[in-house]
Amino acid sequence: MRILAFDPSGNWREGGGTTGWAWFVDRKLTAFENIKSVDYDCPEAYWYDHVQLIRDLQPNVVVYETYKLQAGKAMQQSWSELETPQLIGIIRHECWKEGIPCYGQDPMIKKRFNDNILVQLGIAERRGKLLYINGERTNDHMRDAIRHGLYFIKYGKVI
Repeated sequence: MRILAFDPSGNWREGGGTTGWAWFVDRKLTAFENIKSVDYDCPEAYWYDHVQLIRDLQPNVVVYETYKLQAGKAMQQSWSELETPQLIGIIRHECWKEGIPCYGQDPMIKKRFNDNILVQLGIAERRGKLLYINGERTNDHMRDAIRHGLYFIKYGKVI
């Protein structure tokens, strides 16, 4: 089973979008990285790299963090183009087109695999305030994608 997990951020125009992704093969984390909007000259090129990752890796399942506009943050999002939901739509469409099951997971599931749990499970190593996985320094986006993959492996519909 090959699982590609995304912590998507579509924010190109609205600044600093970084999508974390994690790749699991046979229930083991084998790769993780970021796709950073600052590396692209337009949102479509940034979003297309997500599609290209799906095409290159050919996962059996794609898992992504859902986006829900919270009432308390609705005013902050006034006039937003809501780029992250657009990116999620692109990911979902590519999965549909390629016949890949695609599952959205609530952002709250990440609490099941918080940083302390990642350390306790031996997945992450704490060095000062930083967390390393497989010897590589990680950021929140990478770890959030990893959390989504781990959650799907443990509680998902298809394993």
